[in-house]
Amino acid sequence: MDTIRNEIELGRAIREARRQLGLTQAELAHKAQVSRAYVITLEQGTGIRAELGRALRVIRALGLQLQLLPIEASSYEDALAELLDQG
Repeated sequence: MDTIRNEIELGRAIREARRQLGLTQAELAHKAQVSRAYVITLEQGTGIRAELGRALRVIRALGLQLQLLPIEASSYEDALAELLDQG
């Protein structure tokens, strides 16, 4: 799984994991004990800043874990290339 740098990337990763498991949004919501609307919001990458507890339940329901790693220092060229790739 790729490094997740923001809410949008987290949402994409959750959607991808859900689809790989063959789960619907409703099935994932039931498994994580959250609403389907919340799963939709999470997959869109919006409204999750104050909802970390629920986001972690969804991540665990997918059989995944959140891991914090130190950010590797990158050169100016690496940072610029990364920004250009996101656009």
